[in-house]
Amino acid sequence: MHFEISPIQLVTVCSVINGFVFAFLLFEKNENRRANRFLSLTIFSMCLTFTPFILDISIWNTYQWLSWLPFSLSYWIGPAFYFYIKTLTEGSDAFRKKDLWHFSPLILNYFHSIYHAFTHYSNPWPLIHDIAELLESVAILSVMIYLIFSFRLVKSYQGSLLNNISYTELIDLRWVNQFILITAGSFILILIFVIAGMVVGGKFAPLEWTEPRAFILLIYSGVLYWLSISGFKQTQTCQVFNIKEEPNEQDNDKLSEVIQKLSSIIESNKLYRNPELSLSDLGESADISKRVISNAINKELGKNFFQFINEYRVEEMKERLKDPNNDHLKILSLAFDAGFNSKASFNRVFKSYTGQTPKNFKSENS
Repeated sequence: MHFEISPIQLVTVCSVINGFVFAFLLFEKNENRRANRFLSLTIFSMCLTFTPFILDISIWNTYQWLSWLPFSLSYWIGPAFYFYIKTLTEGSDAFRKKDLWHFSPLILNYFHSIYHAFTHYSNPWPLIHDIAELLESVAILSVMIYLIFSFRLVKSYQGSLLNNISYTELIDLRWVNQFILITAGSFILILIFVIAGMVVGGKFAPLEWTEPRAFILLIYSGVLYWLSISGFKQTQTCQVFNIKEEPNEQDNDKLSEVIQKLSSIIESNKLYRNPELSLSDLGESADISKRVISNAINKELGKNFFQFINEYRVEEMKERLKDPNNDHLKILSLAFDAGFNSKASFNRVFKSYTGQTPKNFKSENS
């Protein structure tokens, strides 16, 4: 039998194969091990779910028994991705046995396969067949709901992150929120296509560049590549300390004393030069609890920990850039010595404090 494959089918097939490979690699990756198991399940579920959509109509007509197989794992995509984010941001204990119910709706994926398993090649009850397909399609709404929950988790994590560490490169999960927004838009397109297909009685058809489903599959391929590669690159995240408002914990005089003590220790020991300085590190050096330090920085200074530490780094950089003895040194080298851990972070933070780029500041103050 002769099969023809369109460019979009080829791209989608390659993305699915790539997804299966990355699912295996992520399952075996030690860094963020528990979280990556959920990401591996997410990618595997996406690949298996979309496999039927890349098969040509001639294949389905020739091998009708394929419709009996339980390809779809679409009801696992949402919860698997949600617990990937939850485990990244809250630690390996974020998933417990009681959370298994999130994966139980998988049975809704298989009513269509069960129907065909009993009816073989015929379709004696079209209404039941349509209901079974509808139940499988509702998984799109499930994915959307879990994406919303995941988005909220990341936003909460990013807010807490700034109160816990003095650097955010590679662990702030900005790529996750970008991915969620793009994926949500893609699933909305898919949902529109499914609804339109139900209205006009659409069936499987050969993919052409002009068809809406081909466009959706192209988006899906990009999303799958993005999730696979970005997830594999994700470094170990930081478990954050969530601050609770306790206005009566300390009066203003005590908060001021805490700030003075912190400033003295930071300046005398140059603690800000540690590019990975965290709230826990500062608490150990000052022998002050993390909660007290956070409340003092937040309430007395109106800043978060990230701003508090990076202000010291910027001030040192300003002095270094003014010093003619440093003219032979590269600006980035000076930034690393001052505690910054990347060029992008340094440029962004320096400009946010001074309103100038490092080069402009140096040229005006040399």
